[in-house]
Amino acid sequence: MSWSKKAIVSYHFIEAATDNYFDELKLSFNSLLKSEDSSGTFDAGQSHFFWKINSKVDIAATDTYFISVVKEKSAWPVWFREDEGIAEIPLNDGALGELYYAIVNPESRFILSLAALGGGPAGAFKKFLNEFSKDGSAKLTPLFEDKIDLTTLSWDFYKKIAISVNFPSYEYSAEFMTTKEGTLLGIIDELGGLKADITISAPKQKQNLNTSQTREIAKALLVNDFCSKLVLKGSDNDGEEIQEFDLKNAQVKYKEMVEISGSYMVEDEALPILKRAFNDRSHDLIHLSE
Repeated sequence: MSWSKKAIVSYHFIEAATDNYFDELKLSFNSLLKSEDSSGTFDAGQSHFFWKINSKVDIAATDTYFISVVKEKSAWPVWFREDEGIAEIPLNDGALGELYYAIVNPESRFILSLAALGGGPAGAFKKFLNEFSKDGSAKLTPLFEDKIDLTTLSWDFYKKIAISVNFPSYEYSAEFMTTKEGTLLGIIDELGGLKADITISAPKQKQNLNTSQTREIAKALLVNDFCSKLVLKGSDNDGEEIQEFDLKNAQVKYKEMVEISGSYMVEDEALPILKRAFNDRSHDLIHLSE
């Protein structure tokens, strides 16, 4: 029996400390595709991941790769039978996980990612890309409407930052708490919650927030899948008109309803969605990455 899902594709650009990273990434992907096994595993924090380079995708002038990443789940639904009651899901081998898909272009330095069911694909793929980085410097920067990120993150004065975070489970909340920005929002963990709305402001006319710290926190939360609101209020120069933007609303996303034929979104269902998402913003992706 088929079921419907809203597919949401996120657009990001890949950043690294050196240009050699992208040349080596392409060589690694090509080598893996020619090998007998184009998959691997890695551990990040308390999470275990499996990945696979599926194929090359003919959508751009330069090589683009279709990739799957699975994050192992530490907790999952129960199995039950009316005559035997409740128990763990009987697994003879392997594990259960959250499945994510992406298309990656090392030369144009973009990645489009999609969750097959739920969870945060961008965070998983950032960890995956750093498996091919010698210094762990690979970062993801979202694509924004009207380059609003460049405007707000270059302000000299900040009057307010407002944040909303919403985690689907304590597993994701615990992972977030291991980051620097997570420690700053540690009250979520202390109180055992999964959602928080926090506003920090400098209401007096001559008062401003710490510029470098505000900017650093904003940059970190920009790429967090579970941050649903990130409002910055400020200006270029003291005395100029104060502006306010929600950077999360300005982040470009592609959405469509899709029919899933089985229990999860398979490769043949995910790839056409990613292709349509690329075609929808191909000019931005190729032009802005040059």
